[in-house]
Amino acid sequence: MASTSPERTADNAARRDAGDHGPGGDAEGDAQGIHTHSIPVSGALRPYVNALVAAELSTAGPLPLAIAPHESMVLSVQLGRASDCIEQKGAHGENTCLTGIRRWTGSFTGAGDCVTLFALLTPLGSVRLLESQPLDQVPRIRARVDELLDRKLTRRLESDIAVGKTLEDKLRVFGSWLEARATAQRRLTTAALRAGRAAMRVCSEPGIPMETLADEQHVSRRQLERDFGQWIGTSPRHLAQVARVQTVSRKALGAATLADIAADVGFADQAHMTRVVRQLTGLTPQRLRRAGRTPIASAFRRATGGGTVYL
Repeated sequence: MASTSPERTADNAARRDAGDHGPGGDAEGDAQGIHTHSIPVSGALRPYVNALVAAELSTAGPLPLAIAPHESMVLSVQLGRASDCIEQKGAHGENTCLTGIRRWTGSFTGAGDCVTLFALLTPLGSVRLLESQPLDQVPRIRARVDELLDRKLTRRLESDIAVGKTLEDKLRVFGSWLEARATAQRRLTTAALRAGRAAMRVCSEPGIPMETLADEQHVSRRQLERDFGQWIGTSPRHLAQVARVQTVSRKALGAATLADIAADVGFADQAHMTRVVRQLTGLTPQRLRRAGRTPIASAFRRATGGGTVYL
């Protein structure tokens, strides 16, 4: 799918991916040297993180990949597999990145020979973990977290993760870091928290009217839309469409017909659902139902309860 937009250009330029196995999580590997692993999100972390997944690509790419819009922001840490695993992929502190809510499905080529950890952040999680940093002026794809927060913070995180011997160990370190930041007592911008709470509602109930959402947050519809743009990096309407498509993906794993799914999710009819799904993913609902059979795609599908992240 060709485009000169910054989002797709960044996707095509991105060189990454990751994983390994350890006990206590969900692991998968294949003959091509792709291994994935995930650990459950539990306790105090659950309101802030939807999934913790790692992937290891032991072969030296290239590996064509595609990633669909989904309702989580993705915090990723990428390391190499050599003895200098941090510097192998970039300057120490610059290997931790944030990807916001996507506009459409993007493609890129993974470079291989790397390990990447992914935290799928809820909207409220992104507000808390990023200390209510505005997102309206940062790149939507792979914004460097050291520029949003602090280089010392990302250097320490990357160093601690690098010490872990298995993907299980690395994910545990990542999860502990995320929980400490999400639950720390700090002053956060009221408007950012408001946008985060409203975005959580959109993710759980994408059909909620904007007027109802604005009334719940005690602001005007126009103000709430501005809050979304500044703190969530997208519009309520787009987030709702993404959440609906991801709901279709989860429901499509069952035995329900596409017509029943369209009615259940709140589309006018099956044709309406097909148009929206195709607009965001490039796939029909039937093809979306069959997507996600590669190790990386299936790992994210399991970790998100049937969501479609990688294709």
